[in-house]
Amino acid sequence: MSFKIYTYEDPYQLDKTDFWAEVSSLPHFCSARTLVNGLKDIYGDEIKGLICAFDDFVQHEDIYKSWTDNINLRVQQYSRLTSIYSRLLGKQIGNVTIDNQFLLALMQNQKHFLEALRLFIELDIPAQSIDGSQGNTEQQLFVEILRSVQNNGIFKFPETPNLSKIKGVLIALAKKEIDDCRGPEREKKRCERAAELIGKQDFTSIVVHGIHQFTPVQLRLLLDLDKQGVNIIFLFNYQKKYSKIYSSWNDIYSCFGVPIQHDTAIAEYQMPTMQNPSNALACALGEICENRASVNRALLSQWRQLYKSIQLREFANITEYAHFVSTHVEDAKHRCYEKAPVQIRGSMTLSNAKVLNAMTEQVYTANKDVHTLLRIYHPEFSQDRHFLAYPIGQFFSAIYKLWDYERQAICIDIPALKECLSSKILNAAPGEVLLRTFYSIEILFENISTYEEFRSEIADKFLNNYRKINSASSGNTGLRTLSVYNKYKVPEKDILALIKAIEEINEIARYLFDQKSDRRDYIDFGSHFQNLEEFLKQRELSLATSKERELINALQLRLSQIRPDKSEFSGTFRDLREGLYYYLKQKETEEPAVDWIVKNFEQIDGDILQSKHQFEQEQAKTYHFGCVSDRDMNMSVNDQLPWPLTNEFIRVAYAPVDLQFQVYYTALGERSNFLRYALFYGLCFNRCDVRISYVKQYGEEETEPYALLSILGFKEPTVEPIESPSASIPMSINIGQEKTKGIKYDAFQMMDMYLCPYKFFLDYVTENSPVVQGSFLYQKQFENLLIEAVWKRIEKQPCTTAAQHLNQFVRDEGEKLKEYFKFWKATEIHDLEHRAYNYLLHEVINKSRGTIVTAFDHNHMQIRKQFGLAKYIIDISEVEIKNPYAKFDSLATTSWPKKEYSLHKLPPQNPQPAQQPLADALRSEARDYVNQTISTDKTAIPSDWCTYCVHRGMCMEPFLVGE
Repeated sequence: MSFKIYTYEDPYQLDKTDFWAEVSSLPHFCSARTLVNGLKDIYGDEIKGLICAFDDFVQHEDIYKSWTDNINLRVQQYSRLTSIYSRLLGKQIGNVTIDNQFLLALMQNQKHFLEALRLFIELDIPAQSIDGSQGNTEQQLFVEILRSVQNNGIFKFPETPNLSKIKGVLIALAKKEIDDCRGPEREKKRCERAAELIGKQDFTSIVVHGIHQFTPVQLRLLLDLDKQGVNIIFLFNYQKKYSKIYSSWNDIYSCFGVPIQHDTAIAEYQMPTMQNPSNALACALGEICENRASVNRALLSQWRQLYKSIQLREFANITEYAHFVSTHVEDAKHRCYEKAPVQIRGSMTLSNAKVLNAMTEQVYTANKDVHTLLRIYHPEFSQDRHFLAYPIGQFFSAIYKLWDYERQAICIDIPALKECLSSKILNAAPGEVLLRTFYSIEILFENISTYEEFRSEIADKFLNNYRKINSASSGNTGLRTLSVYNKYKVPEKDILALIKAIEEINEIARYLFDQKSDRRDYIDFGSHFQNLEEFLKQRELSLATSKERELINALQLRLSQIRPDKSEFSGTFRDLREGLYYYLKQKETEEPAVDWIVKNFEQIDGDILQSKHQFEQEQAKTYHFGCVSDRDMNMSVNDQLPWPLTNEFIRVAYAPVDLQFQVYYTALGERSNFLRYALFYGLCFNRCDVRISYVKQYGEEETEPYALLSILGFKEPTVEPIESPSASIPMSINIGQEKTKGIKYDAFQMMDMYLCPYKFFLDYVTENSPVVQGSFLYQKQFENLLIEAVWKRIEKQPCTTAAQHLNQFVRDEGEKLKEYFKFWKATEIHDLEHRAYNYLLHEVINKSRGTIVTAFDHNHMQIRKQFGLAKYIIDISEVEIKNPYAKFDSLATTSWPKKEYSLHKLPPQNPQPAQQPLADALRSEARDYVNQTISTDKTAIPSDWCTYCVHRGMCMEPFLVGE
């Protein structure tokens, strides 16, 4: 083995080490792009050779890209696994017979199972060396399947190229560094000299710098290079006096079986003369970990005085954490705009690099969950956003969920349908129109599950009912108040557009999934991908952004690799859906890009080196180490292994003799120690300000700050409101208001104003009249319309006759109404008819005076339909909310601890002369409210009437009544 291992104490004096002359001109591969940037920032021209991220080398198209980034291969592997599963039914594995339930569990975890297979193939661990009998049924099955697929066809790992071809890759990487160079001219010239040097050099040695968490493909390349005679020089930072902090490096690199050579030129890293709180905390952390018998108490006290100013901040949850980071992003954008000339601010587009450079806080996280939220908050930073981050990608993801291969049509899956409608891919109407219409009539889809039901119940019956109700001859105005039948809320043209859009989705799906196979559950992948490619070409011009066009072009290029003439294979629809979904989503790397908002701990070592120049140039910069909790800093091997692999199984089933496995597995076990080292490194070599934080709550699980912080005296974390780092003066605009001169008296409008002025505003100022929405209010409306219809039939009839025929009358009128409520089940209609029957019997017939049924009371029914009740008695023992308009409030009767609101207290629709002054006063106060002459508040009054309010789904006031 031709390995060498060099370490250095001081990353700021790497060029002073005793081995620098040997390595400075060699190809230099770093653990992350941030380390590349940090070394360039410190050493510049002192680095003679190529320097780039190691993964750029490993995943180059002429190295292992055909394995690491190959949709064709992955979909075929997934499909092959399905075929293997299909033959397992009834097979004996150990003492277990595979049944349908077991197969279902396998299929639900198929992606993880494939990852486990690929892991062992990448590590080149022969299945014969694993004792499957030591594991459970799933693990025994894993060994058996690994044995059958390893080094076989689509599961064969690509051969490492010879040195001549690899040298060509290095030259290509050097040229790419020149093309990607965004630094000063001096840096571009350095890259050009490095490229020239690569061309002249014999490819005999490379430097691998700072890699702790080795991946299988990285190890595969290193060991194959070693076999071909290339000298591998490993290089990493190591401070001998903090051997416990750096112990994991020793454990991992000792696997290579060569001595670790420590630099002799720089014997020890010397802290800056003006030690800052960050350095002091690192020293204290290092001393505590060393567990020295005689720690210098005076020195610890001195460090404590320095680092006690460091803030340990607590975030309640991951959302609050993401919001904190987002405020710094927005502040950086604001400052960039402020610095720009006024004449170009409106049209300027900020580059991500410019915004990130302007951020005063650089955050590193030990937990990757925050990345998902930040991609939503700031999608413009996701330069390599996966396909599903774009509308057309969302459309594809959804359409794969919608297709029912058995029916050869789409199913009605509400979340997936919404994704398609909002994608802006459909020609029927703009996405926002389709989605708004869908939300307005969503109740119609409650019991619809198939495309055939949609055509019958919505495209046919509902549309006919809608037209009938809104025709000039229709007398049933009560139904027009329902949102699904209200032509102002949902115009007919929008309904037709929605129907056309869903039909279009079905046509697209039929085109994409059209296949000639006799087996409906099997799809010819080549034919499908050809259809998919054609569809992309057809829709390309409708795409909104150039970035999206670039992604579509890249997708078309990749799909072209699996057309029938290049790859003819088929599989189940599930294989296609899962395999392509994985591809469209694309597997996210362990660490985000260098130009991403929040970075992982792997990127600390390079970035922190730039703090030296930032401090010298007096830049305001804070390095923030986030998610420093016991939960996030301590990660087990099982947390990192794909199912069904476990640490316990591997330890008893495999005796590792392969170097690549020893290194990889040791690195897995040292993950927690690596995070501790990364925190120490970031604190130790930081020249700027520092902040530490952790997230308190993950779902139901609570965390605590990292235990070492408590030992060092961090007792109470800081919990603060999140505000913008630099408050700016808000912009104000004065808009003229045209005053309302008068309001016509309408009894029902005044009832609204009496109970809740905000309800009046929503019902009659922003709308023409109330529109009933939501399942609960739909049920009440059905009940009231039924009561109304039957009451009109039995009014002025003998009570005994009415009671005798009441059940039949309710069924007859219910039969007429339920045609317009087809979205409910028969049992729900029956319950509503029963409630209407009880009200008519007990409240109308039994309470009629004399033997004749009370005449139909239109005013009573109108109040019941709009307000639920005509009288509300409110408990005011704890708090009394008053209507701010005196005349309205005086209509309520107070008898402590109760307050009665009776709608009958208001003057009727056509007031008598004696009632006219009160009606005029109420009109005047309603006009004042509209003109906001008394208060600028919306004056919502939450109480029992909120139960029947048509705006209850959008108004938060009922939830605030108890506060």
